Amino acid sequence: MVAMVAVTRLFADQQGHARFEDIEIPLAPGDPPPDAMSVSQPWQASAVLFGHGPAGGSHGEQPEHRRQLVVGISGRVEVTATGETRTFGPGDVLLVEDTEGFGHSSRSPEGFVAAFVLLEPPALLEPPALLEPGTARLDRPGTPAPRCYCVTALRYLY
Repeated sequence: MVAMVAVTRLFADQQGHARFEDIEIPLAPGDPPPDAMSVSQPWQASAVLFGHGPAGGSHGEQPEHRRQLVVGISGRVEVTATGETRTFGPGDVLLVEDTEGFGHSSRSPEGFVAAFVLLEPPALLEPPALLEPGTARLDRPGTPAPRCYCVTALRYLY
């Protein structure tokens, strides 16, 4: 069994249009014993922020200021990328990488709470690992990896 975490990636294509892509982050081991858990490769992050978007809140089409993981905690938000709209809620993970181009828009009729994990700039990472599991590490060479990094729970277990 190969364990994976489903993530929606939001990126800018070569023409600068925001697009969605469904990706999977591999976890190892695939079938852990009851006293252990499967984990992904570590992702270097600089901060975790918690945010609340009010009911009726929205923003027009714009690129994001930096790469980040957005993890839904409560409520719902609708994100539109080049005419395609997807709704994200509790437990959903969105990898936001459309830092250039036309960007995306969003709105939240009911409001939402999310965790925002600010990721290191792409120059410090090896993004092909997201698309080709097992081919590269997502942490900086020479830095110790945490013993456990769990994307879905957003917590380190030391």
